[in-house]
Amino acid sequence: MTPRTALKSILVFLAVIVVITVAAFAWLKLAPRRVPMGQPLLATLHAGSLPAFRDAFNAGEGEIRVLALLSPT
Repeated sequence: MTPRTALKSILVFLAVIVVITVAAFAWLKLAPRRVPMGQPLLATLHAGSLPAFRDAFNAGEGEIRVLALLSPT
C-alpha cells in the first residue's frame, strides 16, 4: 500500500465516522418522542411548573410514588 493510498483510506474512514456521529446527534435531538398509550407525556420541570408538579405529586397521597431525577452529567 502506498502512502497516498493509506492517507486516502484514513481520510475516508474519518469522514465516515464524522457522518455517523452527525447523523446520531441529529437523530437524538430531532427524533420525535413517544410515550406508551395511556401514559401522560413526559414533562420538563422548571421554576414555573413546580407548583403544578407539587400538587400532582401530593394528590397521590396513600399511593406509591416515585420521583426520579435524571441528569446528563
